[in-house]
Amino acid sequence: MIENGVRSAWTRALWLCLPGLLLTLGACARNAPGMRADAVGTPSLSVTFLPQKGDFISAYGAPLSLNDVKGLAQGYDYILIGEGHRNPVDHEVQQQLLDTLSNNGDGLSLGLEMVGVDRQQELDDFCKGQVSLEALPGELDWAKNWGYDFGLFRGLFAIAERNGVPVAGLNVPSGVVRTITKEGLDGLSDADRAWLPKEIVPPATDQRAFLDSVMAMHKGKDPKDTKERERFYLVQSIWDSKMAEEAVRLRKQYDWPVLVVAGAGHVEYGWGIAKRIRWFDPAARILTIMPWRGGEFDSEAGDLFFYAPDTYRSRMGMILSAQADGILVESVSRGSRADRAGLRPGDLLLEACAIPLHGLFSLHMAGTKAHDADEPLVFTVRRDGAIFSVDMGRLGTKRSKAKAAPKDDPASQGAP
Repeated sequence: MIENGVRSAWTRALWLCLPGLLLTLGACARNAPGMRADAVGTPSLSVTFLPQKGDFISAYGAPLSLNDVKGLAQGYDYILIGEGHRNPVDHEVQQQLLDTLSNNGDGLSLGLEMVGVDRQQELDDFCKGQVSLEALPGELDWAKNWGYDFGLFRGLFAIAERNGVPVAGLNVPSGVVRTITKEGLDGLSDADRAWLPKEIVPPATDQRAFLDSVMAMHKGKDPKDTKERERFYLVQSIWDSKMAEEAVRLRKQYDWPVLVVAGAGHVEYGWGIAKRIRWFDPAARILTIMPWRGGEFDSEAGDLFFYAPDTYRSRMGMILSAQADGILVESVSRGSRADRAGLRPGDLLLEACAIPLHGLFSLHMAGTKAHDADEPLVFTVRRDGAIFSVDMGRLGTKRSKAKAAPKDDPASQGAP
């Protein structure tokens, strides 16, 4: 498992929530999802059907219905579902799962990585009906503390409100994490220290190997620097330990199963939150549900899966998905920057800033290149056999002057 974790680091690094981490989405598989050609060109069989977006898949590669998943989830204390924070399919699946698990009156609690424990009062007021759904982003200071489009997460809160689901923030406050990243634990005030988990459980050996591979890809980080590497481990361990601690508290508070929604890097292989839950609650029964992006199917990454190919909602007003020969524009918002520039649904982005677009990571590289050079982002586009250029304009201020990215947003600086 450790070798597979390191080998597939490029396809999974985006899911790992580490400050300033490069957007690392792997190249799109050229075979059908789940098919890997052997030495004579015949695909090996890992997934037994051709899934559509949002379809559930067993660890054996067989199709599962939403009702199947609901039945399999019965009897578990904690259900952990991983996500890519900008992948619309991930959010749709989460909402389906929350609704089906909470609409029968049996009781369920919801724990969110996206909200810090310092905002629990605001969440409690929302659950009591004292804060409206429309007012909730402002009450949580969502844009500052999380940064991703609230619209992607809105459905979770709406379902929780409708089905009477208690909601808890699981994470360490974002300001505390920023201080640790820059100064270590010694830089924390006594008030900040109060937000830390009571016990910081270090990463397992396998996770350390993966973190080393990720750190090696992180611009400006030196994995050979022992102090820097240990701080890298520390931040991840604080996140995972705090979220596990709060999930266990939530389980005890209501005596109901807890659905935990977190970045897939905190869920995969049971390395992150699950490992810490078992530390704090040794008898815990834990089910992990992971997005599968296509390509090689690794059944060890989770207990159950759902198919959600690499898809990205751009701040320029379009939804993009990785294809074998470029990046497909799936949709364009009317009046958006993408619309004004002339991009249309069905366009295939082939190249940007002289970088071939073989996957979403290459798009990030192109965006970073244009951003740092303070130059326009220019796409080479194919539409109905015609090849032409689309100028998206400059992406903003240079990196040195850019506003700090949200703590879990590896793509926010320089990404289109």
